[in-house]
Amino acid sequence: MSDRGIRISLVIVNFIEAGSAFLGAVGLVVGFMNIPVSVLVGTPFTDLTIPALLLGGVVGGSALVAGVITTFASRWLGAVASAIAGCITVGWLIVEIAMIGLGSWAQIAYLLVGLLMIALAGLLWRAAPAPIPAIRSHQAV
Repeated sequence: MSDRGIRISLVIVNFIEAGSAFLGAVGLVVGFMNIPVSVLVGTPFTDLTIPALLLGGVVGGSALVAGVITTFASRWLGAVASAIAGCITVGWLIVEIAMIGLGSWAQIAYLLVGLLMIALAGLLWRAAPAPIPAIRSHQAV
């Protein structure tokens, strides 16, 4: 796959992750996801509001920012931003599964999406030329 193809794929995955995290956050707050508050027993949360805000703001926000950066900035910066967003997604899922258990195929699916973000970011990183350091001369002008 060409570096352009990798970049386009990564942008698409970032925006899909952002959109699904925002939709999930709204679903948790509004309640259309039908997740009982009882799943939070043993966690520091008493309702789904804070987890929803973290899901939308941190997970979705990082993926959205990574998608924009990957679209408009250098390949190198896009790879870094997307890898960070992928790590945030994977971290979110690991913590979620540790706190409430594995209760849905969607947890595994989005864990794989986060890993895909990291893998594509790695491929884009390899395709990106290294930043060129400024050359400084010690000679008087």
